[in-house]
Amino acid sequence: MALDLMALVAVGLAHFGMGFYTTLLFMSAAYLGVKGFLFFDEFMSKIDLGIAVYLLLVAIFHFTSFVDYIIFGWFLYKLVFTMLE
Repeated sequence: MALDLMALVAVGLAHFGMGFYTTLLFMSAAYLGVKGFLFFDEFMSKIDLGIAVYLLLVAIFHFTSFVDYIIFGWFLYKLVFTMLE
């Protein structure tokens, strides 16, 4: 849960251009990529793997798009339901 929160913060920093977010994006992409490959049979892990690829692209090319808002929603959804369990 804490690492998902770190990924959410990294996407927020990148979207709004605040701070040094490149290293945080690479770490978040690595975490989501490893988690996505370890639990590849689950649908949510496939989404995490797609987000990891997107975060790598953002870290390398330094762009933002409307996809950031979808990722915000995805991580907030995961965080809320993790806290409710």
